[in-house]
Amino acid sequence: MKKYFLPIIRAVMLLILPACAFSQTTRKLSGTVSDSSKPLALTTVRIFKKNNTIPLQTTLSTENGSFQLNKPDTGSYTLSFTHTGFVEMRVMVNVTMKEGDIQIDPVQLSKVTGLLKEVVVSAQRPMVEQSDDKIVFNVEDDPTNKTETAIDILRKTPFITVDGEDNIRVNGKSNFRVLLNGRETSMFARNVKEALRGFPGALISKIEVITTPSAKYDGEGIGGLINIITKKKVAGYNGSLNTFSRTSDKLNNFSINGNAKMGKVGLSLFFNTGFADPALQHNTNTTTPFTQNIYSKRTLDGDQYASSKWSFGNAELSWELDSLNTLSLYTNIDSWMNKTISDQTITTEFTAQPSTVSYYHLNNKINNPGVNVGSDYIRKFKKNKEREFSLRFLGEFGKNDAQLNSFQDNPGTDRYLVNNSYAINNQYTLQADNSIPIKKNGKLEGGVKAILRRASSDFKSLIKYNEGESYKTNFTNTDYFKYAQDVISLYSMYNLKLKKSSLRIGARVEYTNVNGDFTSSKTKVNNSYTTLLPNIQFTNRVSQVSTLVFTYTKRLQRPYIWDLNPFVYNNDSLNITFGNPDLGPQTAHALSAQLRLAKGNTFAGINIEGSYSNNKILQYSSFDPQTGITKTTSLNIGKEFQSSLNLNFSTKITPKWNLFVNGSLRYATVKNNSDASQSNNGFGCNFNLNTSYRFSEKFTISSYLGLWQEPQTIQTTYPFNTWHNVAFNYKVFKNKINISLRAVNYTEKTHDFKNITKDKNFYNTNITRQIRRGGVLALSWNFGKLSENVSKKKGVNNDDLLTKPASSSGGN
Repeated sequence: MKKYFLPIIRAVMLLILPACAFSQTTRKLSGTVSDSSKPLALTTVRIFKKNNTIPLQTTLSTENGSFQLNKPDTGSYTLSFTHTGFVEMRVMVNVTMKEGDIQIDPVQLSKVTGLLKEVVVSAQRPMVEQSDDKIVFNVEDDPTNKTETAIDILRKTPFITVDGEDNIRVNGKSNFRVLLNGRETSMFARNVKEALRGFPGALISKIEVITTPSAKYDGEGIGGLINIITKKKVAGYNGSLNTFSRTSDKLNNFSINGNAKMGKVGLSLFFNTGFADPALQHNTNTTTPFTQNIYSKRTLDGDQYASSKWSFGNAELSWELDSLNTLSLYTNIDSWMNKTISDQTITTEFTAQPSTVSYYHLNNKINNPGVNVGSDYIRKFKKNKEREFSLRFLGEFGKNDAQLNSFQDNPGTDRYLVNNSYAINNQYTLQADNSIPIKKNGKLEGGVKAILRRASSDFKSLIKYNEGESYKTNFTNTDYFKYAQDVISLYSMYNLKLKKSSLRIGARVEYTNVNGDFTSSKTKVNNSYTTLLPNIQFTNRVSQVSTLVFTYTKRLQRPYIWDLNPFVYNNDSLNITFGNPDLGPQTAHALSAQLRLAKGNTFAGINIEGSYSNNKILQYSSFDPQTGITKTTSLNIGKEFQSSLNLNFSTKITPKWNLFVNGSLRYATVKNNSDASQSNNGFGCNFNLNTSYRFSEKFTISSYLGLWQEPQTIQTTYPFNTWHNVAFNYKVFKNKINISLRAVNYTEKTHDFKNITKDKNFYNTNITRQIRRGGVLALSWNFGKLSENVSKKKGVNNDDLLTKPASSSGGN
């Protein structure tokens, strides 16, 4: 246990450094506020740097009208006093001496004359806001976010946990979808972890988390939705340049974005590119059969080198036709290139004869380009601005070009193998939504959506057994596969708002038709089904501070071409992986109770959930004791009961000190519907703690600490792991350039990631040793003139598919 506790203790020491810094003597700026006759409690008092619109500190006056702020550095400042029913008062303060407290003259506010509805009262926006169906994390309010990536910011976001390998869970679930400004994008749909690693925090305005999506959304899974809202300013132009470099995996990332508006036309552009060239990682994979007919143990041991390059971006043109009609055109591009080279020694042990040693070399190249083109039309109505009709179209065009070359130097016959697979994935979506307010407290929503997916995969396998021979086609693993999936859905829901509570009742009906054709083998796949997905949510605001939310949902997950493609990855002849063309959808029922506590800049959330699935898609490995071959594919054989507890807490301990805590604890029982004797159960957990302290307007220190354990599957168990880092952030050139230096996992040079897979026939351990210790340098430069937001668009999002598993590469 020492290897776990030592980094934890050291990280905790750094986490409490801000507290030690704050415990030093701090000078005060204080005063009193009143109306014409008595002290005025709960007056919002904010202090601004001269000619700056972002408050440095905020507080509320006490019952006797007094207030107290930390004394700022020397310079010119503005104090703002606001209270409902009173005219805002502003007082100029010049700080000329570093020593000594400041007591300003008493401030007296004047009551507003006339109707209160004509008064606009300003107040500081809290870090976390909530509505009936979502939680909003205001990213702009934390200065450390400007030099962090989206992955880092998600660690602070309520009801989201991110482990040390950057695997994301929403409300404890791994099935979720990431949207960009309310839209589906190919860069997040296909490579969510890698895309978020490269997405700069300086572009993000806020993050919306929907843990229980309504019937309006596709049956997209159990976890929920993450909607990343980027900064889009108008009436001029603005933009930023961002760079990010990390030593542990030699990752370098560069991005640029810009926004502009001329009259009623707005333009937004974003482009990101980068590469990673990590150090060699060492892998040891050992298989021990319980029936030793072929061998007693087989071990693959060696190094693996992996590199990647990526580019992605989007452009959007928004045109406000008039006060009621908006048209948007947008496009997204992305390209991902990955290369893996592996050299391993294979040692096979036998009970009655000497061990044999062979050598295995793998060269794997994958290229994934893609482009999206879409359009939104939104119409509001003059008689009732709350009524809205929208029409949206999205076309997505992607490719997957994989080339795998392997060579096995065996004691007997050598084996040379080339596996090539070329896939085309096109998708067309048309969606119409209508929202109609009913009286003062009701709203009826409904819509229709069509998703037409067209995909093909041309896979070919070549083999030879001597270097001088010519490759010959392996017809048992060569075929052409065409795939079509059409999803037609209808939904309707009703929202009723009462004085302190609200009720949302909805249902979605989805019809799915699947056709697949394996041309060479003359095999067809035909499947169609209709699914009813009810959705109920009841919200009760118990007090001004606390809110209770109860929900029931049924969700659907469909397999996609990478789950269905029967192409066999057989580069290691005794470990093969392939898709399952007969794989069907999985459904899950979930009940949850959520308590939210919010007051000022403090937010706490507790979510208790239970879920059940009787046809869960599981990745299943089977071992053949006669041949020694391990086969891995996906099957609808899982029966899962899962309960989870999710805890979230964020606060401003002081105006300069932020604290974020996110955690989840899960317990799952998984059974094999086709084999009653096979089951597994156990806990999984994820815990993130982040704190930051702003020593001055320019200098901030932040630190992270994380603990996690992946939940057990029907065959595999995972160990307990930790991660940690500390960052130093500094602003220069009138706060337009943000510089960040970060030490990552500084107490641990390397780390062994281990998992165990077993059943009645075999026992397998896999250990991957990766470089953990590293440093990060990040720069962000903001330029231009800032103003209000541009458009009302919402976009198309398709969330019904299983997220493609991303490759793990440790680091943060």
